[in-house]
Amino acid sequence: MEPHVPIHALPEEIRKMSRDETVCKYCGVSYLILHEFKVMEEKVKAMEKEIKFCEGSIEREKGLQAELQSLYQDLEHYRADSESKTERIKNLTVELKNKQDEFKKVKEDLRYFQEEKEAAYKQSQVLRNTLEHHCSTLNKTVSLFPFIRSELDSIKEVISSNLENWAAMKEEIFLQIKTVSKEALT
Repeated sequence: MEPHVPIHALPEEIRKMSRDETVCKYCGVSYLILHEFKVMEEKVKAMEKEIKFCEGSIEREKGLQAELQSLYQDLEHYRADSESKTERIKNLTVELKNKQDEFKKVKEDLRYFQEEKEAAYKQSQVLRNTLEHHCSTLNKTVSLFPFIRSELDSIKEVISSNLENWAAMKEEIFLQIKTVSKEALT
Protein backbone atom coordinates (compact mmCIF):
# COMPACT_ATOMS: atom_id res chain seq x y z
CA MET A 1 0.00 0.00 0.00
CA GLU A 2 1.36 3.37 -1.00
CA PRO A 3 1.15 6.11 1.54
CA HIS A 4 -1.12 8.92 0.51
CA VAL A 5 0.54 12.29 0.54
CA PRO A 6 -1.89 15.22 0.66
CA ILE A 7 -1.41 18.01 -1.85
CA HIS A 8 -1.86 20.72 0.73
CA ALA A 9 -0.68 20.51 4.28
CA LEU A 10 -3.11 21.14 7.11
CA PRO A 11 -3.12 24.71 8.26
CA GLU A 12 -1.04 25.38 11.33
CA GLU A 13 -4.00 26.39 13.55
CA ILE A 14 -5.72 23.04 12.88
CA ARG A 15 -2.55 21.07 13.60
CA LYS A 16 -2.18 22.89 16.90
CA MET A 17 -5.71 21.98 18.01
CA SER A 18 -5.95 19.59 20.94
CA ARG A 19 -7.05 16.01 20.28
CA ASP A 20 -10.34 16.54 22.13
CA GLU A 21 -11.36 19.19 19.60
CA THR A 22 -10.72 16.92 16.57
CA VAL A 23 -12.38 13.71 17.83
CA CYS A 24 -16.03 12.75 17.35
CA LYS A 25 -17.76 12.66 20.73
CA TYR A 26 -20.05 9.83 19.64
CA CYS A 27 -17.67 7.28 17.94
CA GLY A 28 -14.26 8.63 19.08
CA VAL A 29 -12.79 8.74 15.54
CA SER A 30 -10.75 11.76 14.68
CA TYR A 31 -12.10 14.14 12.03
CA LEU A 32 -8.50 14.49 10.91
CA ILE A 33 -7.88 10.79 10.29
CA LEU A 34 -5.35 11.46 7.58
CA HIS A 35 -3.39 13.59 9.98
CA GLU A 36 -3.58 10.84 12.63
CA PHE A 37 -2.47 8.33 10.03
CA LYS A 38 0.58 10.49 9.21
CA VAL A 39 1.51 10.77 12.88
CA MET A 40 1.26 6.98 13.17
CA GLU A 41 3.36 6.52 10.05
CA GLU A 42 6.02 8.74 11.61
CA LYS A 43 5.88 6.67 14.78
CA VAL A 44 6.18 3.43 12.78
CA LYS A 45 9.17 4.80 10.85
CA ALA A 46 10.83 5.81 14.10
CA MET A 47 10.17 2.36 15.56
CA GLU A 48 11.53 0.63 12.43
CA LYS A 49 14.64 2.76 12.69
CA GLU A 50 14.99 1.80 16.35
CA ILE A 51 14.52 -1.90 15.50
CA LYS A 52 17.23 -1.70 12.81
CA PHE A 53 19.46 0.04 15.30
CA CYS A 54 18.75 -2.72 17.83
CA GLU A 55 19.46 -5.41 15.25
CA GLY A 56 22.76 -3.68 14.47
CA SER A 57 23.36 -3.40 18.21
CA ILE A 58 23.13 -7.16 18.60
CA GLU A 59 25.68 -7.69 15.86
CA ARG A 60 27.83 -4.89 17.28
CA GLU A 61 27.49 -6.49 20.71
CA LYS A 62 28.67 -9.84 19.30
CA GLY A 63 31.65 -8.06 17.68
CA LEU A 64 32.36 -6.21 20.91
CA GLN A 65 32.13 -9.49 22.85
CA ALA A 66 34.67 -11.06 20.47
CA GLU A 67 36.88 -7.98 20.75
CA LEU A 68 36.49 -8.06 24.54
CA GLN A 69 37.50 -11.74 24.56
CA SER A 70 40.53 -10.92 22.40
CA LEU A 71 41.42 -8.01 24.69
CA TYR A 72 41.04 -10.29 27.71
CA GLN A 73 43.43 -12.81 26.13
CA ASP A 74 45.84 -9.97 25.34
CA LEU A 75 45.50 -8.80 28.95
CA GLU A 76 46.37 -12.29 30.22
CA HIS A 77 49.32 -12.45 27.82
CA TYR A 78 50.52 -9.01 28.92
CA ARG A 79 49.99 -9.91 32.58
CA ALA A 80 52.15 -13.04 32.18
CA ASP A 81 54.71 -10.99 30.23
CA SER A 82 54.61 -8.32 32.93
CA GLU A 83 55.17 -10.92 35.67
CA SER A 84 58.08 -12.34 33.70
CA LYS A 85 59.54 -8.87 33.23
CA THR A 86 58.94 -8.03 36.89
CA GLU A 87 60.89 -11.14 37.87
CA ARG A 88 63.63 -10.16 35.41
CA ILE A 89 63.70 -6.65 36.89
CA LYS A 90 64.01 -8.13 40.39
CA ASN A 91 66.91 -10.31 39.25
CA LEU A 92 68.58 -7.38 37.50
CA THR A 93 68.05 -5.21 40.60
CA VAL A 94 69.77 -7.82 42.76
CA GLU A 95 72.55 -8.13 40.19
CA LEU A 96 72.88 -4.34 40.04
CA LYS A 97 73.12 -4.14 43.83
CA ASN A 98 75.81 -6.84 43.82
CA LYS A 99 77.72 -4.97 41.11
CA GLN A 100 77.35 -1.71 43.06
CA ASP A 101 78.68 -3.41 46.21
CA GLU A 102 81.54 -4.89 44.20
CA PHE A 103 82.23 -1.47 42.63
CA LYS A 104 82.21 0.13 46.09
CA LYS A 105 84.73 -2.45 47.34
CA VAL A 106 86.94 -1.96 44.27
CA LYS A 107 86.70 1.80 44.77
CA GLU A 108 87.74 1.43 48.43
CA ASP A 109 90.63 -0.84 47.38
CA LEU A 110 91.65 1.71 44.75
CA ARG A 111 91.57 4.50 47.35
CA TYR A 112 93.69 2.35 49.70
CA PHE A 113 96.20 1.58 46.92
CA GLN A 114 96.34 5.25 45.94
CA GLU A 115 97.08 6.17 49.54
CA GLU A 116 99.77 3.46 49.63
CA LYS A 117 101.16 4.75 46.34
CA GLU A 118 101.26 8.31 47.67
CA ALA A 119 102.97 7.16 50.86
CA ALA A 120 105.50 5.14 48.82
CA TYR A 121 106.05 8.14 46.56
CA LYS A 122 106.68 10.42 49.56
CA GLN A 123 109.04 7.83 51.04
CA SER A 124 110.86 7.51 47.69
CA GLN A 125 111.18 11.30 47.57
CA VAL A 126 112.71 11.30 51.08
CA LEU A 127 115.06 8.46 50.08
CA ARG A 128 115.92 10.23 46.81
CA ASN A 129 116.73 13.45 48.71
CA THR A 130 118.81 11.47 51.23
CA LEU A 131 120.59 9.64 48.40
CA GLU A 132 121.25 12.91 46.58
CA HIS A 133 122.66 14.38 49.80
CA HIS A 134 124.89 11.32 50.32
CA CYS A 135 126.00 11.42 46.68
CA SER A 136 126.86 15.07 47.03
CA THR A 137 128.77 14.37 50.24
CA LEU A 138 130.53 11.42 48.59
CA ASN A 139 131.44 13.53 45.56
CA LYS A 140 132.86 16.22 47.83
CA THR A 141 134.75 13.57 49.77
CA VAL A 142 136.08 11.96 46.59
CA SER A 143 137.15 15.39 45.32
CA LEU A 144 139.15 15.80 48.57
CA PHE A 145 141.02 12.48 48.07
CA PRO A 146 143.90 13.97 46.04
CA PHE A 147 144.37 16.70 48.62
CA ILE A 148 144.13 14.19 51.47
CA ARG A 149 146.59 11.90 49.68
CA SER A 150 149.06 14.70 49.28
CA GLU A 151 148.54 15.67 52.93
CA LEU A 152 148.92 12.06 53.94
CA ASP A 153 152.12 11.79 51.92
CA SER A 154 153.47 14.89 53.61
CA ILE A 155 152.43 13.58 57.02
CA LYS A 156 154.16 10.27 56.20
CA GLU A 157 157.27 12.17 55.27
CA VAL A 158 157.12 14.19 58.48
CA ILE A 159 156.53 11.03 60.52
CA SER A 160 159.26 9.19 58.66
CA SER A 161 161.59 12.09 59.24
CA ASN A 162 160.57 12.26 62.88
CA LEU A 163 161.07 8.51 63.25
CA GLU A 164 164.53 8.76 61.76
CA ASN A 165 165.28 11.68 64.05
CA TRP A 166 163.84 9.81 67.00
CA ALA A 167 165.86 6.69 66.15
CA ALA A 168 168.98 8.81 65.91
CA MET A 169 168.15 10.56 69.15
CA LYS A 170 167.36 7.27 70.80
CA GLU A 171 170.75 5.94 69.92
CA GLU A 172 172.37 9.09 71.08
CA ILE A 173 170.39 8.97 74.36
CA PHE A 174 171.43 5.35 74.89
CA LEU A 175 175.01 6.28 74.26
CA GLN A 176 174.79 9.16 76.69
CA ILE A 177 173.10 6.96 79.29
CA LYS A 178 175.88 4.42 78.86
CA THR A 179 178.46 7.10 79.15
CA VAL A 180 176.82 8.59 82.22
CA SER A 181 176.47 5.11 83.73
CA LYS A 182 180.11 4.33 83.15
CA GLU A 183 181.19 7.56 84.66
CA ALA A 184 178.99 7.03 87.58
CA LEU A 185 180.46 3.61 88.15
CA THR A 186 183.90 4.83 87.93
